[in-house]
Amino acid sequence: MLTLAHWVFILFILLIIATLIFRKPPVLPAAVGLFGVGLAESRNGIEAVQISFRALILATSNLLGVIVLIGLVVTLTQLLQKTKADQILVRPLLRIKSMSLAYWAVGIAMWVLTLLIWPTPALTLLGAVVIPILGRIGIHPIVLAVSLAVFGKGMGLSGDFIIQGAPSLVSKATGIPIGVLLSASFPVVILSGICGAGFGYITLKLFLKTEPGSAENQKPEGISENLLEKRKDGKNERQARFELGPLLAGIMGLGYLGTVIVILIFKIHGDEASGLIGGVTLLILCICTVLTEGRDAFGQFIIYVKDGLRYAMGVFTPIIIMSGFFFLGTAAGSEQVFLREGPGFFYDYTILLAEWIPLTKWTVVGLIVFIAILASLDGSGFSSLPLVGGIAIALSQVSQIPAVPLAVLGQVVGIWTGAALIPWGFVAVTSAVAGVEVQRLMKYTVPAYLAAILCALGWTLLQL
Repeated sequence: MLTLAHWVFILFILLIIATLIFRKPPVLPAAVGLFGVGLAESRNGIEAVQISFRALILATSNLLGVIVLIGLVVTLTQLLQKTKADQILVRPLLRIKSMSLAYWAVGIAMWVLTLLIWPTPALTLLGAVVIPILGRIGIHPIVLAVSLAVFGKGMGLSGDFIIQGAPSLVSKATGIPIGVLLSASFPVVILSGICGAGFGYITLKLFLKTEPGSAENQKPEGISENLLEKRKDGKNERQARFELGPLLAGIMGLGYLGTVIVILIFKIHGDEASGLIGGVTLLILCICTVLTEGRDAFGQFIIYVKDGLRYAMGVFTPIIIMSGFFFLGTAAGSEQVFLREGPGFFYDYTILLAEWIPLTKWTVVGLIVFIAILASLDGSGFSSLPLVGGIAIALSQVSQIPAVPLAVLGQVVGIWTGAALIPWGFVAVTSAVAGVEVQRLMKYTVPAYLAAILCALGWTLLQL
């Protein structure tokens, strides 16, 4: 039986969806929803305020490790750009001469970098250097933009095999061990990624000739141009810093390569893997700061870390509030926010839904895909993961369908939606870096997205 809190929770979910449809940030409705649901649950104003704060604490505690890790990685990326070590890391890509080679080589490089440093820092690192140079030798920027979007946040973040931020969120919402999620997600992430990348390439081959203008006459705008100007303005900095570029690039490359090898050999997963990567990142950052700044390292290190963590907190602040709201519907939210035992609102909804709709594998998978898309309308895809995880475990318990494939499908669909379908999501960032219009870029990313989702959907149905 649904209580008043159940109906208020549904009301705010619908309000959030409506806000997203009208392309408004959904953070304010989610924040108000914390108070609304808390008041409906407790019937006490003071306790409602406490419930809202406990929800934010729960979300923050689940995300804090990822926030710190991303902050350190961004800090290191900025230091590499300052010393031009980033140009050394991507130098092999500058030998590309054909569209096909550019698409696949830049894409694979973006995928690897996304696994190591996440899509936005990887996009900045590659886009600032590769897009302008390849554009001047005749590679249309739309080719690189599609490659960066599909291989980066699409294929790279949907698995997130190394940093493990996405599977960590799903694990927290479902209670499924992160190692189980990683093992189950690997084939579906790779298969959907190959399908999406392949279809994106085919679409480019078919329709690229219809694109107005030529790569030689287009100058990438936005982030890439700004970063190039910063490099030009930095010529007056000490020459010694730039001579450290090869050394710093080598330290970073060997450090992360060794970390990945250790993770694979010792089968390290979850928080332990994140801790190892974060510690190695911090160590590399300390070494690079000392080598770059010398006596000024004491003061500069603080500045670098502040900038990196400020960026990470800026990215995750809305996600914390959104996650806090959706955690209200999970078992973890029931226990740690409402301080009572129970499976959560999502489970109660699925019990009621089972009375109206026969929960076969087809309807359950369809619900997961539908909910993942709706919850990713904010453009990040990340805020959908707690909701999709909670729905997946609830549907599994009611329908007796395995929860792991459902949770993995929700993760893949949610991240891909934020990467390639939402025009104010990662596509907007990529278009700014490449200097192309969002609408033109989406003409290629949407077919790639549909191919990836259909592949993931088909694989999941085969597993059930």
